[in-house]
Amino acid sequence: MKKFILMIAGAVLASASLVSQAQPADTIESKIEQMGTPKYLKVTALSARTRNKQLVLNFTIRNTDDRDNNAYYRVRWLDESGDRVWDDEPWKPMLFHGNQNVQVRAVAPTTKAKDFMLEFSAEANRRN
Repeated sequence: MKKFILMIAGAVLASASLVSQAQPADTIESKIEQMGTPKYLKVTALSARTRNKQLVLNFTIRNTDDRDNNAYYRVRWLDESGDRVWDDEPWKPMLFHGNQNVQVRAVAPTTKAKDFMLEFSAEANRRN
């Protein structure tokens, strides 16, 4: 019986060390490639899920300025190993009114997409 308890305790300790070595979850910052340094526009929420075998991306962009700002985004669709599975999308322009939150949805163009990188550019974000 003591041997059995020691085996279970050893298994629990081994699994606990595996959990502590696990990689941290993806953060918003790790999934966005900023083109320049934004000043007024920021991605404040980001989520992805698979629906009907398609990767669906939802994100929110916040304009902290009281003036209108323009930005552009596109999604780089990737497979599980990080390779592109689709040609580059065209940049999509967006207008953000002062102090506005905008929710955006993007659907992968192929079921091969298992991951993504959001490319975001806001040239007016840098004005003084």
